[in-house]
Amino acid sequence: MNWGVAMDKEYLENYQAKEDEEYQRLVVKKIEEGKFDFAKDKYPPDNRFVKLQHPITDSTTVGCDAEDRWDQVPFNGSTTINLAAFPPAVFEKLYFKISEIPKIIDFIKETGRIQITLQQPPEVYEGLSYLDPFFKELEPPHLKGIYLKTIGTENEVQIGRDLFYTLSKIRFTDFYSKISEITYGKEYSSRLFLAEKFDQYSYLYAFLRLRYHSIAEEVENMLIDDPLKTIFILDTAANFLADPLYNLRFDSLTHSFKEIKLGQKILGKTLGPQEIRFPGEVGKFLLEKLTYAPKGLRACNELIDHYKSYDLQKVHDSLNDAILENNPDIVEENVVELSNILDNIWNDKTITRRIKGLKIGIPLSVGVIGNIAVGPIGGIGGLLAGLGFSVGSSILKANTEGLSEKLAKLFSKSYQVNVYDFKKKYKGSIVT
Repeated sequence: MNWGVAMDKEYLENYQAKEDEEYQRLVVKKIEEGKFDFAKDKYPPDNRFVKLQHPITDSTTVGCDAEDRWDQVPFNGSTTINLAAFPPAVFEKLYFKISEIPKIIDFIKETGRIQITLQQPPEVYEGLSYLDPFFKELEPPHLKGIYLKTIGTENEVQIGRDLFYTLSKIRFTDFYSKISEITYGKEYSSRLFLAEKFDQYSYLYAFLRLRYHSIAEEVENMLIDDPLKTIFILDTAANFLADPLYNLRFDSLTHSFKEIKLGQKILGKTLGPQEIRFPGEVGKFLLEKLTYAPKGLRACNELIDHYKSYDLQKVHDSLNDAILENNPDIVEENVVELSNILDNIWNDKTITRRIKGLKIGIPLSVGVIGNIAVGPIGGIGGLLAGLGFSVGSSILKANTEGLSEKLAKLFSKSYQVNVYDFKKKYKGSIVT
């Protein structure tokens, strides 16, 4: 694989200029001219990705280490991984081993099941030569969302940003700089890195002033009283309040169980049940049930090779629906309890028991059913016809096992039916 010349400052400046031009042309200009269709227009556009698959989702780094990164990939169309300008050690903890990058790129080109985007402007990645292959081979887009000036006036946005910078100077700026140096090292806590982060925070605070006044007031207080809590509030607000509104690309947004618990603790009722999904935890559970392969890329390939994508997505969503339906207060629990709940749903014998009971009862009454069904279609005859069985004297020859299964499903919850059907279809492949 030829990765060409390593990225230098000029290369990244040109790269950023192209990204900025594309965003201005496809988003800002179209919005200002009233030509942007918020229901259909996507940014970055489809042609910036490789073999893009639907549904498209993002992935979180909150509460997720590198091996957790793969837990949701087989259960989506494309899972977007938003690369931050991290030093190699932090990158390997949160994303992949650097030695695996060539394999990751091959996987992307072959399947499109992962897509790479840039969390920060290209210039911020200067010096991170280990990321050269991603830039050279995939030319990942800088992930930007909605034009904030569609939410408030230019003056309102600027007032919010100026106030954030003014309050930050009291304690927050020095605190964040020290935290950044401890986390990423002095080399990667450059002025450019910090300037970009504060720029993002200033826009986020301006957004909160426009839409969530009480949270904005808390940020104002914490910037002075508790800089660490400020980071928690801003990051949580970004994940659960700003990202859904800014989103111009994803069909769904992803959060870990840990992130959701933190979100509800900080935002309270502002975080509603419609945002609660557990893709990482449900994905991890299914990977353990469906393959013996070690976690990571190998397990993803195993599932992609042996299970249909639609079936994986359907059973994954059904497990999440079951969690919320049976345990609406699940965020009050812990990860161990969530795992136990998933086991109970997966091993639910409700449909199996109903089928067993119906297989005993149906033959005893099949003659009576036949007599009823030879008349005008209605009553139980209509029910059988609706289930796909012939009505009339031929009912005596009906497949009672098939009939009992359909009747058992008719009186079961949809998530029970979906899990049952999946386990039946892939009985020979499921490992536990």
